[in-house]
Formats: sequence, C-alpha cells, structure tokens
Amino acid sequence: MQHFGSDSNEPMFVQASTAQAPTKIVEVHAFDHQLLRLKRALGVSADGEVAKALGMTKAAFSERKRRNAFPKDKLLALAGFRPELKLDTVYVMTGIPAATMMPETVRVTMQQAVFEQLRQNLPVDEQLLLDGYRALDDQAKKRLLSQLISVWPPSSRDG
Repeated sequence: MQHFGSDSNEPMFVQASTAQAPTKIVEVHAFDHQLLRLKRALGVSADGEVAKALGMTKAAFSERKRRNAFPKDKLLALAGFRPELKLDTVYVMTGIPAATMMPETVRVTMQQAVFEQLRQNLPVDEQLLLDGYRALDDQAKKRLLSQLISVWPPSSRDG
C-alpha cells in the first residue's frame, strides 16, 4: 500500500491491491482520518457528537467536513479546556501518537502552544491581563487575586 499527498488538507491517495482485486487508487481526505481519530478519542460515533464537543453546530461542522477543513483551533481549545479528556492533539491531526513519556520540556512547550492558541482568540485587554498576571511572582499574584475578590460584585461570586 502506498500513500500520496503531504498537506493535511489535501486528499491522500492510497494505492492498494489484493489478490482478489486489481490495483486501484482511492482518494481519502485527511479530514476523514482526523475525524475518525477524534471520534475514537472521545468515545463517540456520530459527527453531531463531535460537533457538540468542539462547540460547533452540526451545520458548521458539516460545512467544514465538506471543505475538508478540520477545525484544528476547536480541537486545541477542547484539549485546553477539557484536560481530563487527555486528548492527544498531535495524534488526532497527524496520526502519529505523541510520546507517552515525553520529556518535561516538550510537555511544557506543548502546553504553552495550546495556551497561546487560546490566548490569541481573546480580546486585547484580556490578553494584556493574562500577560501581566503571568509576569507576577506568587506573592503579587495572591495580592492581586485578593484585591479582585474584594471588589467582585457579590452576585458574580454566588453563581
């Protein structure tokens, strides 16, 4: 079996032959593989369940599928917001599993990349707040959080 195609959005052509059937070339889009890997990782079977997990409507997801444009940004957001799912985003996107025992520096780099992807979707003022907060030492963070909580409207704290 041979595979042709390099770009993740371009179709992959699989050349396969068996003893019973002559060689034929079948077009397989990377999206389909990515979707199957994500379904397996989430433990779901329907496209609608995947769309819901990614925070998309069925129609929006179907349109992405039609265009073979996998929603990588939504996948990264899901992995960042739902760490308990332990999604291997590299595996979903490429089919190559991330090392299960990756070095700490690689893990931190991957976390920073996911955080940065999420951060870029925030309004500029919220990005500045995050950047400023992350630059503080632990004591300054505690003081800032204490001040924030003290001025927080009671209705926001309750629910």
